[in-house]
Amino acid sequence: MRLNESITQDEHDKKATELRQRQREINVELKLHNQADEKFAVTLTSLISLASRAYEIFESSKIAEKRQLIYFMFSNLKLNGSKLEYTLNEPFHLFAKPSTEHEWLGN
Repeated sequence: MRLNESITQDEHDKKATELRQRQREINVELKLHNQADEKFAVTLTSLISLASRAYEIFESSKIAEKRQLIYFMFSNLKLNGSKLEYTLNEPFHLFAKPSTEHEWLGN
């Protein structure tokens, strides 16, 4: 129903078709975002599992696997005297950052 016949039937039909097409496009985009969210959740779960079991995995691995794990987690490895200096790669640096009560409380 067109209010006060302010647009023609053809204009109404054309706009309705455009809106249905846009609705289909948005539904496709929404589906893609939902799939990406699911993949992200799986990746995040795997990452947390790897980070929490890194020592265990490292100890039970062969030398080539240990090297891969080290390169995956660290960059800028160097020995300064008897002290090992390193930079944790993202996102592993987040696991090593000590949290404070202030951060947990959101203040």
